[in-house]
Amino acid sequence: MPAAETLEVKAGGPNGGGPRGHDPFDRGGGGPDDNSNPDGGVPGAGLLAMRFLLVSIGMLFVTIGIAYHQRAKTPAHWQQIQVPHLLWLSTALILVSSWTLELARGAFQRRNSLRYARWLEVTVGIGVAFLACQALALRELAGQGIYLRHNPHSSLFYVLTGVHGIHLLGGMAVLSYLLIKASVRPEVVLFDFRRQRSRAAVAALYWHFLAGIWVCLFVGLLFWP
Repeated sequence: MPAAETLEVKAGGPNGGGPRGHDPFDRGGGGPDDNSNPDGGVPGAGLLAMRFLLVSIGMLFVTIGIAYHQRAKTPAHWQQIQVPHLLWLSTALILVSSWTLELARGAFQRRNSLRYARWLEVTVGIGVAFLACQALALRELAGQGIYLRHNPHSSLFYVLTGVHGIHLLGGMAVLSYLLIKASVRPEVVLFDFRRQRSRAAVAALYWHFLAGIWVCLFVGLLFWP
């Protein structure tokens, strides 16, 4: 008598639909693909919210610039200062960091979690170097006897670099979070591909915006009257 045949029962995918295969990235037949929205939320909501946030941040810097421009029309206590040379280096660093962040996103798009984490790590490291250059530049000003108070032009340096540095720290915190996720559980990051790709896009938009803001600030500081 032939042996009884055994049937392999496959559970349905985590998002419904057909059974899930042995591939850890298989969500099951009928489940959403990379272009669907597994959370049921509004597609692109993160990018939309970030754009609103960037508008408010941009207005903050514009307001500071206008205030100092009006103050510069009053010559009392206004002394022109030399831009620290380290700001040239910090400007180059933040531009390079935008490039390395895009390399990270490209690696993730190709589902290479190892290179994705590596380029994220490089980007965060460059961000640390940028902030270090900013701090050393302000220290150079202090060494020349130029402080936040008494000279509106020098206070412009301190205020703008300080506000920008605080916002950049927020971006570094987000990138560090993505880096930890990609380093500790790379297979989970790839499994949740669409959500992680959306988070990386939001973080990149914020980072590139801050890079552009700094370039504008640097040019303004160079040619401030």
